Amino acid sequence: IYCFTVSFSCFAKSEMPNSFSADGLKRIRRLAWAVRSLCLLGVVVIGTLPFIFWAQPDWVADVASRLWAVDKLQLDLGPRLWGLAASLLPTGVSLFALWQMWSLFGCFAQGELLTRRPAQHLRRLGLGMCALAAAQPLGQTLVVLALTWGNPKGERQLVFGLSGDHYLALLFGLLLLALAQVLHEAARVADENAEFV
Repeated sequence: IYCFTVSFSCFAKSEMPNSFSADGLKRIRRLAWAVRSLCLLGVVVIGTLPFIFWAQPDWVADVASRLWAVDKLQLDLGPRLWGLAASLLPTGVSLFALWQMWSLFGCFAQGELLTRRPAQHLRRLGLGMCALAAAQPLGQTLVVLALTWGNPKGERQLVFGLSGDHYLALLFGLLLLALAQVLHEAARVADENAEFV
């Protein structure tokens, strides 16, 4: 729902600098529509997968055993609902990042390149990726805690793990924040130059 709403927010076209050729703009628009299609696919998969996963106790037991080395689980409805709630933390952050990417490339598709709006979406996307680097391990910790909370004392587990994926997500988020700042400055310079013309 958010994705289709945001697409109308970038209709205002700014005058393109002379350095952007017609062929270049066509390539940017084609890329933008391809990325937006992938964003829609990502929303469908990422938005529904947690609900499908937590509805299958066998899947939960298999993943908990292989990835988290947790064997004594409470797999009745209550712990699984708490596990679903915990897994929605990284899911929500991922959907936010996809929303910002959808909005960013929506602006590109409408011809907004060196303006402040794409810079804002790029900055939010970078913040989303940095937040995802923290939300994924935190969500995993809360999931394992939810699945073992009903165990007797001494058999509850608190698992916290970091991986290279979390590190790369953080670095990528920081890179996007830097690029957003560069784009913001380029938009500011373009606005100033337009005032002198």
